[in-house]
Amino acid sequence: MKNKFAASLLAVALLLAFFVVPAAAVEGRIATLSVQKVLDNSVVAGEARRQIEAEFEKHRSSLQREQRELEELHREIEQKGSVWSEQVRSQKERELQRRYREFEARNEDAQLAVQELEQELMEPILEALNKIIDQLGREEGYDLILEYTMKGLRTRTGLLYAADALDISREVKEKLDARLGTNE
Repeated sequence: MKNKFAASLLAVALLLAFFVVPAAAVEGRIATLSVQKVLDNSVVAGEARRQIEAEFEKHRSSLQREQRELEELHREIEQKGSVWSEQVRSQKERELQRRYREFEARNEDAQLAVQELEQELMEPILEALNKIIDQLGREEGYDLILEYTMKGLRTRTGLLYAADALDISREVKEKLDARLGTNE
């Protein structure tokens, strides 16, 4: 009985040592940052996002129009195909296939154009953001800056809890906008 009590006491002491000592050993300044929050609220990133969305919308509307035309041609083939000669039906089906391949190629080109624009506009913003975070960490004496992303109903991926006072997202957003030419 005495041995079981001593063993249990030793196990509890070891568990406490593993959990209490490391927590006490962590000293220094820690901050949290939501890159998504910075980009969502940044004037510069917002302007880039609007340009990307405009490019996307330009392609989307023309592709949707073309898709409707393809659907109409497909319906026409299905509805009237039985009364057409084999030659006419075959010609219409080849035309549909050709136009569908062209549509797929234009769709792929549009996606590539939007991706290239996104990279062109966002890369300088993300580079500046990384420099600002590094500079802020050094100047403010942070030992650790943790990134978190908001998902769903206020859950933070990779970060279970952090006091709001540790969040430097607003400060980083202001420095990003100031560095890239806007002070809004």
